[in-house]
Amino acid sequence: MQDDDRALTPGVAALAAEVAGSETIERAWSRVSRERDDPTARLGFTRTRIERAIQLAFAAGALVMGVQAYSLALRDVADSLPLVPLLAVIVAANAAAVVACVIGRGTRLFCGVFAGIFPVAIVVWGLSASTSRDTHAQEPWHYYLLTVATAAAVIAAPLSWQLVSVLGIPLLFAASRLVRASGAAEYWVQMLYDVSIALLLGLGLFVIAWVLRGIGSSVDRARIAAVDSYTEAAAVEAAERERIEVAGLMHDSVLAALISSARAEGDRSGELAVKMAREALNRLADADHDAPIGTNEPVGVASVAEELRVEIQRLGAPTDVVTTPDDAVRIPARAARALVLAATQAVANAVQHADAQGLEVTVRAADRGVRVIVRDRGPGFDLDDIPADRLGIRGSIYARVAAAGGHVDVDASAHGTVVTLSYIDEEDPS
Repeated sequence: MQDDDRALTPGVAALAAEVAGSETIERAWSRVSRERDDPTARLGFTRTRIERAIQLAFAAGALVMGVQAYSLALRDVADSLPLVPLLAVIVAANAAAVVACVIGRGTRLFCGVFAGIFPVAIVVWGLSASTSRDTHAQEPWHYYLLTVATAAAVIAAPLSWQLVSVLGIPLLFAASRLVRASGAAEYWVQMLYDVSIALLLGLGLFVIAWVLRGIGSSVDRARIAAVDSYTEAAAVEAAERERIEVAGLMHDSVLAALISSARAEGDRSGELAVKMAREALNRLADADHDAPIGTNEPVGVASVAEELRVEIQRLGAPTDVVTTPDDAVRIPARAARALVLAATQAVANAVQHADAQGLEVTVRAADRGVRVIVRDRGPGFDLDDIPADRLGIRGSIYARVAAAGGHVDVDASAHGTVVTLSYIDEEDPS
């Protein structure tokens, strides 16, 4: 056995999985583990989905604004043929960024290319000769792509460069338009209006993306911390349950075998002591491989009684199990096993401490459950007087049944002891 709760044996690992209980939690944990252990996984679960939403929103906006801008561009380039290659490059870069965001591949690359090419296009346009169609009251075609370019920078660039792009691209547009218009006064009012709108939209997109990304990262960190805390608690619970199981095993099998060996008189007693010792050694050797019992399929009263009868025969106790089978009542297999082991310990206590006087074992159906009663006419005992390190009652009976969701009631007096073990399904079948 390991003293460190984190150094769990295979048996405890299986027990921890049972404590976790929920397949949903196990899937979440495996996903969080892969995200944290894989150095290539740069974004968490929530942050990845936020990024995907931003990309899809960009694709829709870039498509709509691009169609509008390029339809106007065909008007402007009619009198300036050198702008046609530039327009083709911008159209191709925009289309590539839209497709990349839709399919979710190469988004940072193609958005970065578009955000880098677009300022060059603004400069080239500003230095080119003006046309008769370029008036102060009419925005040029690339004005409609200012927000698209800043949004592409928000997707592709680091935080500091995002802010530079959000502020720099509209200001560059203002400077290029004034240069193209030779600083004519009539352009200033419309230019200031256009730039203010572009700045507000760009800053709004920058802030929204920054806030959403921060929320996504915080949620991912909180989720990982929550699953870590849950796993640690599950491991501690598993280690405690393993301690109780092993303590119960030591008391039920090993100690009982030693006592039987010490009291053995004659061949029959010797054979029984040897059999108990062999069983104890086998169970102790299998402790590290203790997996949940079966598939936890429901079992009936008759199955509980038969399994308990086998365990009592192994003890050599002078009694049988009285039962009234009821096929309508069924309980989980693990709960049934806990009742059987706890009842076996109660029988062993009656044999050791009451010489099996008036020993009776009854298994019967209860309302939506099973009840096992072990009765003897020994001198009885006071549970408060039993030392804390004695686990025959506390570990092998109380803790074992409670761990399975059952209930234990012990009525001890000078006239005898009655141990009642119950498992009742609290869920309403209706």
